[in-house]
Amino acid sequence: MMINKQRHYQDLLDDRKSVKHLLIGSLTCLLSCESCEAQRELTSNLNDEIKSFFLQYFERSNMRLLNLKPECLRLSTKLSVPIKPQPEEAQKWSESFSALIASKYGSTLYHAFLLREFSNENLEFWLAVDEYKHLKPQNMEAKAQNIYNEFVADNAPKQVNLDAETRLTILKNVQSKINDQHTFDRAQRRAQHMMERDSYQRFLQSRLFLELAYP
Repeated sequence: MMINKQRHYQDLLDDRKSVKHLLIGSLTCLLSCESCEAQRELTSNLNDEIKSFFLQYFERSNMRLLNLKPECLRLSTKLSVPIKPQPEEAQKWSESFSALIASKYGSTLYHAFLLREFSNENLEFWLAVDEYKHLKPQNMEAKAQNIYNEFVADNAPKQVNLDAETRLTILKNVQSKINDQHTFDRAQRRAQHMMERDSYQRFLQSRLFLELAYP
């Protein structure tokens, strides 16, 4: 019975992840549009009908998770949607890559920009590693393996550009199953350096950024 509950609980989490990706896709479509009108529409934080659907879904899902495993419930019943910043705030994103990533709206907009250029793997890797560093020790091993499989391994679906030595070091650390929050530090620094030197600079010259920061 306990195994079935655990499996059901994991199925719910997987289902939530799929719905979350659908939501992110909806946001990305809005953010990818370069027109000022589309940017103004985003201020309303999604169409009311869409927002209502996601809110109701997550509320129902939370109740089911609570009934299965209350101590594991860490998810808010409120849907977090990036709020369009004032131009002054957006202008601060040009001060540093860190300032951009620290903004939920800024990082989402940057991600949309990278998706249009089919160069989103470095940012997604960086964000996954940042999430990994803040996990509890008991959750780090599985997350490290997922990051390795998705971004580091040979023929990984979103393989990032790493030197052979860094790739091998990560593999050894992941295989050792030691919960070390510094496992991906070197690779994360390299990914950030590449973004700062290339795509971040192009983002600052894009209409997506300029129309928001200097309307």
